[in-house]
Order: sequence, then C-alpha cells, then structure tokens
Amino acid sequence: MKSIVSFVLLALLVLSQANCGSKKSEVDANSNANASGGAGVDASARAEAQRLLDQGNELARQDRDKEASELYQKAIALYPEFGEAHLKLAMSYDVLDQKKEAEEEYKKATEAYQKYVRENSKDARAFFNMGLAYNKLAKADDAVRAFRQAATLDPENSDYQYELGLAYAKAARYQESVNALQKASDLDPDNYRAQDELEKAKIDLQRWQSMVRQQEAVAKKQADKDKKDANTNAGGTTAPSPEIH
Repeated sequence: MKSIVSFVLLALLVLSQANCGSKKSEVDANSNANASGGAGVDASARAEAQRLLDQGNELARQDRDKEASELYQKAIALYPEFGEAHLKLAMSYDVLDQKKEAEEEYKKATEAYQKYVRENSKDARAFFNMGLAYNKLAKADDAVRAFRQAATLDPENSDYQYELGLAYAKAARYQESVNALQKASDLDPDNYRAQDELEKAKIDLQRWQSMVRQQEAVAKKQADKDKKDANTNAGGTTAPSPEIH
C-alpha cells in the first residue's frame, strides 16, 4: 500500500512540474511578444504571433525567406505592433531584394520599439533590435543611441558591443568604435568578427588622426602667414618721420 501511495505522489509531482513548465513557456512567449509592443492585443493573439514568428525564424535559417515572410506577415496581422516581426519581415524582404518593402518595415519596427521602450526602458534586447532597424535605415546617430542603451543595460553582451562599435564607425566616431569593438573582443575572444572589425577601426582611427594633424598643420601655417602679412601691412602703412632742417 505504501508503495502505491508513493507511486501516486510521484506521478502527481511529475504532472505538476510538467504543467508548470507548460505555463512558463506560455508566459515566456507572451513576454517575448509583448517586448515588441502591443498593448491592447490579447494574450492569445500575442502567443500565436510569437509562434508564427518562431516558425518564420526557423524557415529563415533554412533560407526559405519567401515562406518566412508570409509567416511574419501573419504574425503582424494578429499583432500589428510586434516590433520583432516587423524587423524580421524587413530582413526577409532585404534577402528577397524587395528594398522598398524592406525600408517600410524597418521604419515600422523602429516605431513599434520606440513606443515599447517608453514604458519598458530596461529591455536591452528591444533597444538592440531598434538599433538594427535604425542601422538599416542609415540613421547612424539613432543606431548609436539605441545600441549604446542596450550595451549600458547589458554591458557583458559581446554582440551589443560589436554592433555599437560598427555604429560608431558609421558615425565617424572612430575612437569610440575602437573602444566598443575592443570590449566585444575582450568579452568573447572567439568573436572573430569583432576582432576583424577592431583592426579596421584602428586603421580608420589612425587615418583620421593623421588627417586631423595635417589639417591642424595647414591651419597653423595659414595663421602664421596671416599674422606675418598683417605685420607687413602694418609696417608699410606707418607714416614717414618728418625731415629735420
């Protein structure tokens, strides 16, 4: 009898853990979907949109971008402010060479994330994704701000530092680019992309510093010339001394 009771208790424990795991997965799915905006959309719609996004991501990994884009569109239909779905749809359009459609979706992604982070200012991933969208729209300064916030919230994330470094480079902020890429490499020694970009950033920084020195030298030479000319002109206009008889 004791063994039967023990068996029943064990079975109930396993069932309870399974239910907890199921509930946690659903909460996580809703949380991930909600992390891209979507106030007013019910939980079931968010969960379904997340499921469609996940399926689309899997198809994209298989280079089935047309099919992936169709799933992303379905996710957006359920959840219009789903920033990540807009971002992934834009990326699919990029691969499919639908540039106009891609640009429109990148804009919608930034709008969805802007709205979301007003109330969820601690979500590093949202700022990171927003930075990716701004980067694709060639808005370097906006991308820098978004990536910098992501890196501030999650300073140990090598990917965030890497993208921040690239954004700084595009904004011609070479010293900051070197600093961010160096940190990305330090955080993840196996991040070979960061190491490659770091070397490029160092070269760009050296070129920029050399250009600045040349410009300063030219400016100094011109200033010295202007001063000399001014002195010469001042001496040439001095009134002659009167003759003494």
